[in-house]
Amino acid sequence: MSKQLNVWRKKQTRRLAAGIMACACSISLMGCGSAGSGAGSAGKNPGSAVADGAGTSGAAAEAGNDYHAELKLAHIMPIDHPNGMGAEEFARLVKEKTDGHVTVSVFPASQLGNEKEIFDAVEIGSIDFAIIGFGEPAKKYQDIGILDAPYIADDREHLVRILNSDAVYSMFDEMEEHMGARGIGAFYYGARYLTTKDKPVSGPEDMKGLNIRVPDQKLYIDTLTAMGAVATPMAFSEVFLSLQQGVIDGQENPLATIAANKFDQVQHYLIKTEHIMGANALYASTKTLESMPETYRTAVTEAAREASAWIDDKAFEAEDTYIRQLEANGMEIIDDVDKEAFREMTAFIYDGFDQELVDKIRAVE
Repeated sequence: MSKQLNVWRKKQTRRLAAGIMACACSISLMGCGSAGSGAGSAGKNPGSAVADGAGTSGAAAEAGNDYHAELKLAHIMPIDHPNGMGAEEFARLVKEKTDGHVTVSVFPASQLGNEKEIFDAVEIGSIDFAIIGFGEPAKKYQDIGILDAPYIADDREHLVRILNSDAVYSMFDEMEEHMGARGIGAFYYGARYLTTKDKPVSGPEDMKGLNIRVPDQKLYIDTLTAMGAVATPMAFSEVFLSLQQGVIDGQENPLATIAANKFDQVQHYLIKTEHIMGANALYASTKTLESMPETYRTAVTEAAREASAWIDDKAFEAEDTYIRQLEANGMEIIDDVDKEAFREMTAFIYDGFDQELVDKIRAVE
């Protein structure tokens, strides 16, 4: 309880400070044109005002018609990946809910950097939103990494219920105590499959000596190492060429990522380990959110929740389609996998998390 109270007090202090600064700016600028402010290109545009609020509705009418913000969202996936399409849906929803007063430009396919570079930029406010996994935030707030823990959910529907639970959104609130960002939506990314070029895998013995690419994040490294592989951290943008040249023996990712990045061209076996029932999140810069009028901030967070549900549906559809597509493209699917052996070998990973949190996650049915 004291921890939650401290979180609340710090948030109230920040908001009070922001209010004092806003009042000071209003006094000093009285009678003068306003200048751009805040993260991204947020600011006021007096030329857009409509007399007596005519022509405004929803968030714009409540927040005032003179606020405009042009914001940036970055992610690493292709535009036809469910995450890529979901980013565009979020941008559409934000524009709709704010009557165009807040717009979001999307930068896909690592245009603004890898996951680490993107998330670092979100923390300082030079990028406003990011769609990435939980690995980067977990470097500063370990507990949120539990959402990447092996075999956390029974199936994808179960995972979505976990992602929408109070336990997860409490962690999103807690994030701001550790970094300059918070989660505003979470969604299904896909069960992670192992792929290899030359060696089929059905259990831990088959993993020995295989160099398997993993994200450069401790949980992924620990998981694949525990499963018997030589876990090899590598930037996502380097994976295809490394597979093609034989620098690594395989990789692990959800089906959507495997298909969208054409890994079937350089891998033969598609192995249904489903070792991590993967999720991603939409993160917002604290600086960006606190620069907005409350009504627009609410509109953005509502858009994030709606876009997350939209991505869930798209990811489910894509997963069903991709496995048929990958098989048709020549990949050999291995369904007979000793998941129970892998589950037992990776169970120790949960010892690294707060056990009360583990119990809350496991209580979600």
